[in-house]
Amino acid sequence: MKDFIKFIVGSFTNEKNGASARKLTAFALMILIAYSHFKYVDLSNVVEVLIIDLSGVLLCLGLVTASNIIELKNGNKQKDATNKEL
Repeated sequence: MKDFIKFIVGSFTNEKNGASARKLTAFALMILIAYSHFKYVDLSNVVEVLIIDLSGVLLCLGLVTASNIIELKNGNKQKDATNKEL
């Protein structure tokens, strides 16, 4: 337990002995998601809540950006970028 607390506290300094801010933000978001699911989700709104939850987690982890979500919502297809060797 002591090591875990040191690891979390070490995240707030500039040293290398802690977790990254991205991971801590995603962890805090997951705690809030778990609480909101327990308190407010029922069968009538489960699909909408899951979409919102997964979008939030993906944004916090940096796997998608806000522009990616807007493009997916509007149906715009992203152009494929090809790497050309010189």
